[in-house]
Amino acid sequence: MPAILVGDGRLGGISATISAYESLKLRGYDVTAVIFEDHGLVNEVPLLSYFRNRVPVLVLPPVPKDMSDDLMSWFDESQPIFISLKEIMISDFIKRTKRLREMPKKACDVFWWPFTQHKRIPEGNVTVIDSRCGENFAIHKVKDFDWISQQFDACASWWTQGPDPNLQLELARDMGYTAARYGHVMFPENVYEPALELAEMLLESVGKGWASRVYFSDNGSTAVEIALKMAFRRFLTDNNLLSCHESANVDGRCMDLKVLALRGSYHGDTLGAMEAQAPSHYTGFLQQPWYSGRGVFLDPPTVSIYCGIWKVCLPEKMQILNIGQECVSFSSHDEIFKINRDGSSLAGLYSSFISQELPVLLDSNGLSHIGALVVEPVVQGAGGMQMIDPLYQRILVRECKNRKIPVIFDEVFTGFWRLGRESAAEMLCCQPDISCFAKLMTGGIIPLAATLASDAVFEAFTGDSKLLALLHGHSYSAHAMGCMAAVKSLKWFKDYNVNMKIMCETRFLQELWDAELVLQISSHPVVHRVVALGTLCAVELLAEGCNAGYASTYASSLIKKLREDGIYMRPLGNVIYLMCGPCTSPFICRPILEKVYARIHEFGQQKSASATSELGIC
Repeated sequence: MPAILVGDGRLGGISATISAYESLKLRGYDVTAVIFEDHGLVNEVPLLSYFRNRVPVLVLPPVPKDMSDDLMSWFDESQPIFISLKEIMISDFIKRTKRLREMPKKACDVFWWPFTQHKRIPEGNVTVIDSRCGENFAIHKVKDFDWISQQFDACASWWTQGPDPNLQLELARDMGYTAARYGHVMFPENVYEPALELAEMLLESVGKGWASRVYFSDNGSTAVEIALKMAFRRFLTDNNLLSCHESANVDGRCMDLKVLALRGSYHGDTLGAMEAQAPSHYTGFLQQPWYSGRGVFLDPPTVSIYCGIWKVCLPEKMQILNIGQECVSFSSHDEIFKINRDGSSLAGLYSSFISQELPVLLDSNGLSHIGALVVEPVVQGAGGMQMIDPLYQRILVRECKNRKIPVIFDEVFTGFWRLGRESAAEMLCCQPDISCFAKLMTGGIIPLAATLASDAVFEAFTGDSKLLALLHGHSYSAHAMGCMAAVKSLKWFKDYNVNMKIMCETRFLQELWDAELVLQISSHPVVHRVVALGTLCAVELLAEGCNAGYASTYASSLIKKLREDGIYMRPLGNVIYLMCGPCTSPFICRPILEKVYARIHEFGQQKSASATSELGIC
């Protein structure tokens, strides 16, 4: 509904009214008019000047102070003002609802949405979001009349969302202050409080014990590319290859540095980041004709809930080596992360397999090398919400460090309690040389990324010549608003007084998704596997052929029903997922999960009926 600001016509009322208006705007309200009582001070003159081209200012005659006076006479005298106010409100409301009704068609005409096949998006399927409060969208709908309904953002707005409504308001206020105080300040050789405070916080939290430097950029993909630059220099320095590279260039040759990565990984959409990914739908010829895959890609073992039991699924090559061994299963996800697994027979298998698979990429000229390992720790996001066995990743990190291969953790998705811990590195019980963070860091309100590096990595770029420095940067590096939002968000996540769901002593997030219900879903006949960890609950539907994989539309009817139920979801092919923020209560998560289970059951019945019908026709 349109908001009306009742201003103050008394002495000092000009500043009070302006302050109240700005406070309402910072809190996301649409102020349709300002109205106040005339106290003979002509306050409307400066207010009309301030509010020009923003909102109309209306002045009521003085209200009778003596209750014996005829208030009806005052009301009659004020009728033209009230009529004018009513007309303004109705006009604004009509304009707003008309605009909301027109938005789907106009959006289809002018937008080029990311990761969207426009030919398959009819106008009626466009979601009109009027606002959001915490984790809920306010969705505009039209049936017989215009109305607004609540919809839970189960995508966490592409994995960025974390705050509840209170933090959302605080972020808006503090960012308004920061914008007014700093605007934009270029970063090289400068310091200002938000940037310094954030850097110190990151080094004392996700970088504690290993990182000494913070490099700011604008998004996760570029944070990964910066990490690759850092890792390659560290590799060349540690292996005394800088001088070899200079002599090779004299001969007209170029050193070939490759990355070691996992199949199914995803590190962003910029061209360099895509080169560090295994071939996939994201890197295919239609998307990236330049793609050559400058890497060596290993098939990792995964862990999921299959029919109520956490199990390890080995890639085909490992299965051959593991013939005769029992299938590895766990009673809970806590067991999967125990460090005592390092002495198991499976650890021996992983170590042996990695040692065999790590190729020696030295050609006859000695110019090919693995210059970096880059992994998404614990869970691969865009690759289908695959949980990698943490034991495998821990051994892989160890083997790479033994070979002086710098290790990069891409925590753009997994960082800041997304999986239940402040950093996924804690869950692996090992540390990287370089790590990338973004998304949740700013509470989902503004883009910012950070690449953290060890002192040894930083030292590889120090020297007398500027050409030895890291020649990379962005105009908005360490922009004050992003740094302030990140400082506020990280403090909020860790404040036990306002967010008792994160235990400050253990830095561990309590269970958000009901364990019993998760097991029930995993045992449903149409479900292949489930991963439930921290704020994530992913469900892979049982599908084959063209119904499986990223390009699949297998889940489209299910997604449509869930949106009708007030749950906004976007699938990864036949993988659907729920995601909430670290501040979300389990009491909010359970009814959402119950709706998903009910719709999955309905989806299974429809698929069964369809299959029976097809058999009857045959």
